[in-house]
Amino acid sequence: MDLAFDESLFKKVIAVLVIAIIIVGAIAILRFSGLLGGDSPLGPGQVPGTPGPDTDPGLRGHDLDDQERKVAGPKSYTWTYRGTGMEMELYISNSTYQHFVSSSYGAYEDKPQKMAEYVVTDGDDGTISTIAEWFLATSLTSGYGDSDTVGNVLAFVKSLNYTTDEERRQTGAYPNYPVITLATEEGDSEDHAVLAAAILDKMGYGVSLLYYPASLDRRTIIPEATALGLVHDGTLTGRLYGAVAETPAGRFVYDARNKTALAALPEGCDADAGWYSGDAVWHNATSSGSLDNVRYYPANQTFVTGTDLRAADTVVIEDAVWNQPLLVTAAWTVNTTEKGIPRGAYDGMKPYFNGGDGLWQGWTLSRDDRLDANTTIAGEQPLGEDPLFSANESLTAALRMPVSEFTSPLITWLEPVQEYYADTWYPSGIAWTYDDKWRLHENILDMQDPLLENPEDYSLRGVTEVVAPVPWRVSYTVQKMDEEHTEKDMTPYSDVRFAVYRIEDGSAVFDRTFGWQTIYGANLRNNEAVFGPGEYALAVFVRNCEVHAAIEYHGKPAEKTYCGGI
Repeated sequence: MDLAFDESLFKKVIAVLVIAIIIVGAIAILRFSGLLGGDSPLGPGQVPGTPGPDTDPGLRGHDLDDQERKVAGPKSYTWTYRGTGMEMELYISNSTYQHFVSSSYGAYEDKPQKMAEYVVTDGDDGTISTIAEWFLATSLTSGYGDSDTVGNVLAFVKSLNYTTDEERRQTGAYPNYPVITLATEEGDSEDHAVLAAAILDKMGYGVSLLYYPASLDRRTIIPEATALGLVHDGTLTGRLYGAVAETPAGRFVYDARNKTALAALPEGCDADAGWYSGDAVWHNATSSGSLDNVRYYPANQTFVTGTDLRAADTVVIEDAVWNQPLLVTAAWTVNTTEKGIPRGAYDGMKPYFNGGDGLWQGWTLSRDDRLDANTTIAGEQPLGEDPLFSANESLTAALRMPVSEFTSPLITWLEPVQEYYADTWYPSGIAWTYDDKWRLHENILDMQDPLLENPEDYSLRGVTEVVAPVPWRVSYTVQKMDEEHTEKDMTPYSDVRFAVYRIEDGSAVFDRTFGWQTIYGANLRNNEAVFGPGEYALAVFVRNCEVHAAIEYHGKPAEKTYCGGI
């Protein structure tokens, strides 16, 4: 049956379809906006295009997937300490998280001085206090002393993911606040250290931050990193640093006539262990003058200034600073080896000490078996009771409390430092294999080698120029001759000699010789001599053997560009 095409009918069908599409689209828009009810993705009172209750403003308008929207809320953390499984539940509200994200600020050059400003617990809805109470309660239940209490906190912080700012595509100009690190469950070394400092500070321990700036180490850059600094009495193991902590002390007045001082000692400071300092003004009945950088030591009532005070009646520092020497040990809350830099690289450096606004004034750590009745868990009594032992008894004997076993002596931290700086040798990319048929260069130096008594017995194998920006050495492997090139075998007369010349003002100046000869016990693989940076010419002589020689540089080659702190 033939069907006739009715053009008017076709136009009517098209018009109906267009109207239907418009109606369906309008209904979808109304439902999406919430005006018709239903499962609207927008919150109450929210208009399209504004952040919802689960939107993180810190992501600055980027599209969010479901995982990013759930960064806040209930959290469950699990880790292990000394073979015991730990689990802690926590709730972080989205408003608290967003508050700290929007409060983040700072400039890269100011980070060392301002890093401790991120050890913040005010406004966190009791998050850090809840964690501190959990650890104290766990220590009381488990019978932990100070060492294990702090160790458990560090184990918890280490259990969070270790990611750099570059990996997370975030700025490295400032660290994250503790709540942000807890919510995202990740961060770099400074984020981990700030979180650990916040928890331990809330528990009453003296802490600080140790900032290691980026530094050039031979051919590579050691990226910036941050460790937690624990204030202690010198009985703990680890890398020790001497630091001077400062805290405002207010107005200081010194009476030069009777050599007495009137000043407030900041809470938590030891009058016998520090001194007041600052720029001062001296006064008498008729005149006055300025003094720069004066000091007063309460322990022996000594006033130190570079100016004669015979004309002064009083000396006043309006904004005095209390200075107190501390012993600090570096407690790393991440494993920097995961990012390609062993800890030994940092232990060989001197960090920037940041004690914050009184962070260091907390409890001074000591080994548990040397504590008295008042120094367990930041001053809290074990099990909430008065311990029945005297100050000269150990916690182990009196309370049967487990004491951390220190597996290494105090000086052990030096070993990885020595390994890093002494044994870090890498190929320079300059290497040769010498045999009877190959010559590296046509330009032959006039060798003045006293070891070469019979130069005619040697085949000159070549001379190469070396321009080394770092310390370097020669590593070589003696091999049998290549049968395709010669019929000679290694004999007691086989020999390899190296001669090194320094290039000074365009002239070659003989430095030294070294080499290998087939004698009993000689190693076929060896490295010889260490030369400083500079320009050199290296000549190699070989007889009745083959040698593979390579120049090695001291330091790690720059395999990739610097990507910020770790």
